[in-house]
Amino acid sequence: MFDEEESGSESSGRAQDRLAARMRAVKERSGLSYGRLAAKTHYSRSSWERFLNGKQLPSRVAVEQFAAAAGEDEESLIALLDEVHSPAPGPAPGPAPGPAPAAVPVPTPESAVSSPAPTAAQEEPGSWRLRARAWLPAARALGYVTFGALLGTVASVLVLAPGAGTGQDGAAARPSASAEGVQSTPAAGTIKVGCKSDTCLRREPQAMDCQWDATTVRQTFLRGMQIELRYSAACQSVWGRIESGAIGDSVTIKDKGGTELTAQIRVERDTYTRMLAVAADRPWQEVTICGAIPRFHEQECSPDRPVQP
Repeated sequence: MFDEEESGSESSGRAQDRLAARMRAVKERSGLSYGRLAAKTHYSRSSWERFLNGKQLPSRVAVEQFAAAAGEDEESLIALLDEVHSPAPGPAPGPAPGPAPAAVPVPTPESAVSSPAPTAAQEEPGSWRLRARAWLPAARALGYVTFGALLGTVASVLVLAPGAGTGQDGAAARPSASAEGVQSTPAAGTIKVGCKSDTCLRREPQAMDCQWDATTVRQTFLRGMQIELRYSAACQSVWGRIESGAIGDSVTIKDKGGTELTAQIRVERDTYTRMLAVAADRPWQEVTICGAIPRFHEQECSPDRPVQP
């Protein structure tokens, strides 16, 4: 028996495979490595590995940032992503069972005088079902066209509506705080951070929108694990990040005053610390970052020798 739900799942899976294959082809053509993708977007290298290998479905923002980084037209990739999310149309339901409608013939003079109107029982059996079945293809096509028109109307309203995506003062709305790199990049000059220098101490960078202008100012590696010190000029703060690690691996940052923050991978392969404040008299160059792999009893720091207080 045909299983509509299973068929829809298989169709979605095939669409996701096509999307991953297309993104891999674009990556190869552009010459971008996973590390370069991570540097040009707000997603980590391990996230891009999962997206392009078909292990995880990328978000719409991730696809848009990928297309921009690779210099590719995003429309074809977004179309494949929409195909993954679109359920496969199933067969239209048949007419609900019920009593056959009574026929109402137009009487002629003779039938009006000598013959009573035929009843539903006298009508040819199954004729109403045949008529309904003949109309089903046209009704189904009309339904698809109507649904498509409604979707187009909603999309046009969202795109053309005045003030869409802006606050009450007309400025671009500040993205909500979530995991670092999940939102799309705001336009230049619209970054509004939630803290600066000392007020950022021990706070999460993504919650304060400090990731938007962040750059990697220190970088080292340990057994393939990437260890980075991230710096935000807008927030005047730094934080540590590790990628391609394993559960239990950790990253630690420490400033010249002895303040130290550590984060450990608990799920997936990445993590990052909270922030240390920097200033003109306490620049980021005085911050040490270390990555550790406890199961091998190994640690790598940048600079090689920790900054002494």
